[in-house]
Amino acid sequence: MKKVLLASALVAAFFASATFALDEKELQQKMKSAGKANGDLRKAMQAKSMPDVATHAKSLAAALTGVEDFWKGRNMMNAAKWQAEGAEAAKTLVTAADGGDAEGVRSAIGKVGGACKQCHEAHREKIGENEYRIKQ
Repeated sequence: MKKVLLASALVAAFFASATFALDEKELQQKMKSAGKANGDLRKAMQAKSMPDVATHAKSLAAALTGVEDFWKGRNMMNAAKWQAEGAEAAKTLVTAADGGDAEGVRSAIGKVGGACKQCHEAHREKIGENEYRIKQ
């Protein structure tokens, strides 16, 4: 009985602490959400609407959450590194937007975009109109 309880506790602890990576379909959904949030954020910046910038910055940061583990799960460490840099810049973006810091927003957008660009150039292959696949 003690062995069964111990085994059950170990299994529960494993599942409670495990981080489950996204699958490819979930990654695509997150990337589309990130792209939309980025476009909306840039429009809000042009309109000088910091409350909207903050809303879209939060959407962008949420879209980037959890993506690093996808790349680590595929042992694509350069992509994981770029993802981590982009996610960190997105957090900075949220802080700047919430504080009404337009220059901080511009700087953070550049850092997010730079991380995205590096990864896309290395690991995204166009296979159709608005359709991509991961290249190893």
